[in-house]
Amino acid sequence: MAYERYSEPVPEGGPKSWRSQLPHYWQLVRGDRQVGTLLLLWPTLWALWLAAEGVPPIKLLLIFCAGVWLTRSAGCIINDYADQWLDANVERTKQRPLARGVL
Repeated sequence: MAYERYSEPVPEGGPKSWRSQLPHYWQLVRGDRQVGTLLLLWPTLWALWLAAEGVPPIKLLLIFCAGVWLTRSAGCIINDYADQWLDANVERTKQRPLARGVL
């Protein structure tokens, strides 16, 4: 027995290609709103500069920058997945991909 809130929405016009879904995934990881990434990146870079006592190695810098972006993106996805039933009823969050049912 499937509950209405957990049932899969039927896509109009058949299944969509992965390329047509890319903008929705970009919105899901908040790629269109990078202020959260910058807020996490600032203390990370500050700590790297202090730990290296100057400019850190470029490889380490790139690894930490990628880690900050991936961690924030994963957090956004987990939050949207957990709250998708609530986000659809809140004005500020009802346009998120999981709340709209496009992903």
